[in-house]
Amino acid sequence: MSSLILVWLAAALAGGELPQDDFEHALEHARLAGVRHRYDEVVRSLIPFSSDPDPERRYVALAEIGRAWFHLGRYEPARRAFREAAAIHPERAETAIYLQASSYLTGDREQALLVFRALLEGGARDLYLAVTLSGANRFLAEPGVQELLARHAVPVVVDPAAGSVMGIALGQPREMVRRELGLEADNGTARSLSAEAGPVMIWTFLFNDAAELSEVILLAANMAAYTPYRLELGPGVDWRASPATVIAAWGQPSHMSAGDDGSVSMTWSFSGHDLLIDFAVPSVAADPARPPGAAALRLVRLTPGQPAAPARMER
Repeated sequence: MSSLILVWLAAALAGGELPQDDFEHALEHARLAGVRHRYDEVVRSLIPFSSDPDPERRYVALAEIGRAWFHLGRYEPARRAFREAAAIHPERAETAIYLQASSYLTGDREQALLVFRALLEGGARDLYLAVTLSGANRFLAEPGVQELLARHAVPVVVDPAAGSVMGIALGQPREMVRRELGLEADNGTARSLSAEAGPVMIWTFLFNDAAELSEVILLAANMAAYTPYRLELGPGVDWRASPATVIAAWGQPSHMSAGDDGSVSMTWSFSGHDLLIDFAVPSVAADPARPPGAAALRLVRLTPGQPAAPARMER
């Protein structure tokens, strides 16, 4: 251990406040070490500040130490650091999510579910970190997690016959769509309005040259895995549907194709628009009741229908 760290530790143990410039230097060193994935250096740099009298500095040190332990796979010391950090700032969502994940990975399901419930009750829509840090497939297979998601589900209603999504129909002006989606005003020039959960897209609304809605794509698998949004497409057809249940509800599609990987794509033509539904084996099992290897709803795409070909005149 270096002489500088020994001085820091001596000051911390004596109850003295460490100089601000020492803290900033240690924090910068820790952040650079984190970029290089040298997480043990992060811990060594910030451990002297984990008992700092200043609660803000103590919070930052504990949160960074917790992340470092977490990425080193040391989930128990990570959990302890995040628990102390969350006691200082319980409103910080990222710290709470790491506390949830480290608790779950150390077997404390009760603590993990308490945090997850608080996130959902607080109106969280992006659950990507909460799910992935906890181990997506295992976490989503928990009955308690599924109960919470069902209780806080946010319906995304698709009306196949009307050609609308959440009450938004093809052909509507971009500004109207923006308001319906509850988005803040923008310069009005972007050709799409999209939403993401973490790094993955969950939906996109596309516009033509006249700034009218020309296509809607709903990434159903991403929505089911990483958000509380749940697709509803009419009686008997929701986010848990299979190709067979959709055909039973709507009849045979106008077009259908299947891939060697188990994927199935089906298109139904309605008056003025087409609705494509794509199924594939999911990388994240959002519905634990689905048999392993079974195709799940991956994508829903709403587009204007193809104009009918002109009739040929007989000579």
